[in-house]
Amino acid sequence: MLQPTWKKAIAAIITLLVPFTFALSYQSDNISAVTAEQVNAEKNEAAEQPELDKEQIEQLTAAFMDKVTQDIDANYKVLNYNTKEDLLKSFDEVATRDVSGPIVDFYFTEEADGLYILPTETPAWFNPDNSYKEETDSDKYVTITQSNTDDLHGNYTIEIKFMYDGGWKIAAVKYL
Repeated sequence: MLQPTWKKAIAAIITLLVPFTFALSYQSDNISAVTAEQVNAEKNEAAEQPELDKEQIEQLTAAFMDKVTQDIDANYKVLNYNTKEDLLKSFDEVATRDVSGPIVDFYFTEEADGLYILPTETPAWFNPDNSYKEETDSDKYVTITQSNTDDLHGNYTIEIKFMYDGGWKIAAVKYL
């Protein structure tokens, strides 16, 4: 007995839709599983992230300033680095390039025979002897704000943002 054409069409559609529906169902289960794995990995990473403490703040800010105040000879030639890029690479362990780049560009000049520092005063900076306010911006960012007074710079307030990316680094410096 021959079936009408519309019954054949419906049977063909059902035959095609059933495997397609199963395939979509399987893919959405996999997407859910991957998403859950990613969420768990992010939670584990956040749990492993160490808190930024006073000792780390002091160490990072001191290391940053040590890199600004390089060992030099009598002609202001930097002794430990020959190029700006070499110096920038050394900053990478304590600060992002957004912070170190402008400092290196301002304070250092690259000549044919090496790297030279501009003979001037250091910028107003974090004072480990003074108190500061700490604010956690997110899992990745902590900002400290400190007001200082010194003979050279007078009164100033500095805001330093630290970023966690496998380790804490100075991510931004702003004077308020």
